[in-house]
Amino acid sequence: MTDLILHHYWPSPFAHKTRMAMGLAGLPWTSVEIPRVPPKPLLLPLTAGYRRTPVLQVGADVYCDTHNIAQVLGDAAPQAGERLFPGPSRGAALVLAEWVDQTLFPLAIRVVMAEALDTAPPDFIQDRGDLYFGPGWTPEGLRSDAPGVILQLEAALGRLESWLAGLGRCDCRALSYGDVAAAFIAWFLRGRWSRGGEVLENHPYLCEVESALEGLGQQPAQQIAAERALAIAAQAVPQAPTGIQRRSDLAVGQSVGIRPYVQSSDPEVFGRLRALTSDRISIDHDDTDVGDVAVHFPVAGYQIRPVD
Repeated sequence: MTDLILHHYWPSPFAHKTRMAMGLAGLPWTSVEIPRVPPKPLLLPLTAGYRRTPVLQVGADVYCDTHNIAQVLGDAAPQAGERLFPGPSRGAALVLAEWVDQTLFPLAIRVVMAEALDTAPPDFIQDRGDLYFGPGWTPEGLRSDAPGVILQLEAALGRLESWLAGLGRCDCRALSYGDVAAAFIAWFLRGRWSRGGEVLENHPYLCEVESALEGLGQQPAQQIAAERALAIAAQAVPQAPTGIQRRSDLAVGQSVGIRPYVQSSDPEVFGRLRALTSDRISIDHDDTDVGDVAVHFPVAGYQIRPVD
């Protein structure tokens, strides 16, 4: 398989999750560091304007969203799939990871940002507030909501603990991508929230998973400049298949718009429909810096619309 190139920055929680997944899958990867906030002039030519972190590049194929990336990693090699999704665990692991992202992380980021309002750089706070909370959010609202959000967060962590307890101790089972998602939220809370360690003490199974995956996948095989990654894409040809594999009114070659189906500042991404399956949509995109690339998104969690 062509080298896995991860466009990321080290403190990013979602990049941390993807790095752990690559470590669990036993896959070497190449690092390209990108800015924490826009503009991202050496990333957006690859992604048709998608700005979130991380992004996985495989030649001229570019994969956005961590759930999408996890499935690419699981399909990269037979042994990688068995390590990331052992036995029949693929569906359950992906469902757990999606629940962590859609239920736990929105609570965690509110708690973390409410505490960081007076210490983090203002441009970072504004950017992430717009990205995660959408238009109309205010620091005052974030602060006033924090006590109730903490109650919700602790309840959700209790549910995650019960799920992990049902799976059993780490030394008695194979870890999966679901455990990676659990470890990522624990890592984020422990490192970014002053009460994170205290709250996590009440969840021993979660702490055990966090410890079992600590440091996994955090060492790239090599690091390259972003310009080199663009050149790699320019010298390659997208390998992803084309065609519609599900019932849809969309057609190959049709112009479509794609954006996360949440209230956020994410720009809509445009391209020509390349492929559509039950869980992935791919668009063709061309840019003077990279030539022709295929950009891939999950169907779940993204709003897709025709634009012609």
